[in-house]
Amino acid sequence: MPSLLRNKLNGRVRVLAALKNSGWLFLDKVLRALIGLLVGAWVARYLGPSEFGELTYYIAFIAIFQSVTNLGLDGIAVRDVSSRPYEANLILGTIFRLRFIVGLTCWVLSMLIFCMSHGVNSEGLTILGLVGMSLIFQAADVVDLWFQGTSQSKRTVVAKAFSYLISNSLRIILILNHAPMAAFAGVIALEAAFTALALYFSYKRFPCDGQWNQNYQVAKNLLKESWPYLVSGLSIVIYMRVDQLMIKNMLGESELGIYASIIPISNIWNMIPVIICTSIAPFIAQKKVEETKLFNRALVLVFRLFWLLSCVTIVLTWCLSSYLVEYLYGDTYLSAIPVLNIYVLTSIPVFMGVAQGLWLLNQRRSDLAIIQTFSGAVISVVGNLVLLPIWGIKGAAVTAVLAQTVSCFFVNGIFARELFMMQMGLTSKK
Repeated sequence: MPSLLRNKLNGRVRVLAALKNSGWLFLDKVLRALIGLLVGAWVARYLGPSEFGELTYYIAFIAIFQSVTNLGLDGIAVRDVSSRPYEANLILGTIFRLRFIVGLTCWVLSMLIFCMSHGVNSEGLTILGLVGMSLIFQAADVVDLWFQGTSQSKRTVVAKAFSYLISNSLRIILILNHAPMAAFAGVIALEAAFTALALYFSYKRFPCDGQWNQNYQVAKNLLKESWPYLVSGLSIVIYMRVDQLMIKNMLGESELGIYASIIPISNIWNMIPVIICTSIAPFIAQKKVEETKLFNRALVLVFRLFWLLSCVTIVLTWCLSSYLVEYLYGDTYLSAIPVLNIYVLTSIPVFMGVAQGLWLLNQRRSDLAIIQTFSGAVISVVGNLVLLPIWGIKGAAVTAVLAQTVSCFFVNGIFARELFMMQMGLTSKK
């Protein structure tokens, strides 16, 4: 009886910690989403569809390399730090070294590839180089993994909010002073540097036990498990960003600017499942250790909640789309309204996809993640090739919905029936 009582008390403590952690993550996501939407819309208005589309192209180009620098280690690192805090210094140190080396390599590689396709003297090379500097500073996000694994997201929120407020203040100053587009690319690099510096000082105040060290065997074990997530992450970025690259090449910068304007409005809702899943990840992992039935029941509840929330977000967006686009972006972006009404349908597979990440990680089904994201990437490329010439940027929105639906639902229906049934809100018998 004392043992049972102690387990219940420990479980309640973990739940309270997860809820508190969720509150801080919610604050961070809301702050970023609202400021990002408002300031981003102001930047889009100032630059106009053509220059805004051009800047979006550079960001999308670098995003492909960012997925590589993460090395697919985020979920694994949080899980391992949470379950083995006594090895945190070794895990964090190893991941930091890996990410720094890969980030620097990807930065150089991105500029080489750009030079080969656009020329060495291209003005865009400077802008790309500035945007790409975030690949190097991204290694500092290892500190975030430490705070996530120990339910101390408050530390990360404070650090990142500081740099985010500074960078957006700079964007406003640039707009008021009629700065060129390259200056906004410079702010992207500065924001990454400010974030890395803020995380460094935050970690110095709340460090793990022991100095960070690197270990070859730890690196080998981490990469052995993470490479499928790396491939999956790269595929995700391809089918999330390839539409922007293809729109620029097939329809021009102006159409890309209009298409890019609707993405922040639709994606603002996606912070909800990310916040919830990030906060409950340690709790769900513990349920998996305790009993599979408890783990499955908890996930089914998450899926049911996400169905409700995603449908609500779609209806709200449909009701507000005309007002939001006109108010935030102005008359030059009005053609984005029907595109937004289509694109927001991705909320359902996005919400479900975030939730299924908990299942994939704890069941160690990285093989399924590869199939999902590869399928989505293929449909995204083929769909845009077919639909962009016919429907323009509306075709890109339709393709985005199809790609994410196939990736999240159809693949599971074939290769993971148990997960598919849980996504439908049905309790697993196992």
